[in-house]
Amino acid sequence: MMTEQQVQEKLNSIGYGKNKQFVVIFNKVDGTQRKMRCWMETPAEEIKEKPYVPVHDIDKDSAFRSFRLDSVISLEAS
Repeated sequence: MMTEQQVQEKLNSIGYGKNKQFVVIFNKVDGTQRKMRCWMETPAEEIKEKPYVPVHDIDKDSAFRSFRLDSVISLEAS
């Protein structure tokens, strides 16, 4: 499991935009594990302070999804 700080640092190094894709594995609220290929838009100021990360799920036609910073198992640029 990654710390919230590790997750934030990794996301900052990956960056924003469709060409900045990454794979995240995290625990969903119901306890199941999910692997998602996604990318981030540049966030609005109010979102930057939230405990979750809004993303576009590449495998779901870029549908909006999110994951909590405290639930990430691994995060890698793709």
